Amino acid sequence: RNERKGDGIMTVKQKIFLFVDILILVVLFLISSTDYIWKERKVDVSNISVIVDIPQDSINLNLREGAKKAAQAYHADMHFLNLHDYEAQQVDMQTLVQRELDAGCEGIVLQCGSGRVTEEILENIPVGVPVVLWDTEAESPRVKANVSFDREAIARLLVEKVAEARDKGQSVTLVSHKDRSDQMQNMHDLLEEMFPQAGIMVRRVELADYAEANALVNGLAAQGGNMVVSCDPQALEAMAAVCENEGCTLPLYGMGWSGMIREQLEKENITGVAVIDAYGAGYFSVQKLTMILTGEDQNEEERKFQAVWVTGENMYDRSREAILFPFA
Repeated sequence: RNERKGDGIMTVKQKIFLFVDILILVVLFLISSTDYIWKERKVDVSNISVIVDIPQDSINLNLREGAKKAAQAYHADMHFLNLHDYEAQQVDMQTLVQRELDAGCEGIVLQCGSGRVTEEILENIPVGVPVVLWDTEAESPRVKANVSFDREAIARLLVEKVAEARDKGQSVTLVSHKDRSDQMQNMHDLLEEMFPQAGIMVRRVELADYAEANALVNGLAAQGGNMVVSCDPQALEAMAAVCENEGCTLPLYGMGWSGMIREQLEKENITGVAVIDAYGAGYFSVQKLTMILTGEDQNEEERKFQAVWVTGENMYDRSREAILFPFA
């Protein structure tokens, strides 16, 4: 009997079909595994809230952008709320926080302009909900991390820059709104103490309304021998606008960052400002909170971010772009 050559041996075509079948099975397995991993990740997403009470300026935008970037990187479902968005509804900070807790918030990054209000809020937050404070001072077992900026270093920077540009006999006027935050008032307390130590006479003016900036700037400019420092960004903007509109010459220094401050720096109506790394602070705050929630980091921590000195000449330097325009 003649046997056909090749019986019991796979042909090349059969091997190819077998390889394709195995490849399809492997791909299907990987797809199902990836889908399973994705579903597991969705279950582990942290539900967090970032709640702040700061003006709608570039500091707010940079903080939000940093927080958003960290939320994406660390798989957090983040709600970002600014009290200034709810002014028309007359909602207070306590109400915003309670709304988020009622909605199932697992952790909070909190910035509040009042230490007293912060303490009241912390008392009503369940012990199991960790809190990261940003630029806010309060003590509570719920607080797992404090993120802020070095106020003393910024005050020294402002005094140094004013002293470098000051003519003999010039004095400094500290200007702010009377209802600004505890943090801003603390900055002016530091400056009120440091300027005399540098041999510079200082006085303090609090505005009942930002419209009062017009009379103040015109009076100081006409009097002569004055320099103005403000850690209240809105007061700084108001005074710079008066200088532009009235043609006044008055050295303005301060702290803060916004579109108007950038514009007035370019026009040289503001000499220079200290700007904090709000993007870095926002990123670190959310990163820290999500790692606490996942159990990756249970260490209490205090992190202080530095500030850069910004003028019309240096604001577009590479060394400052990451802080001033982080999402540009």
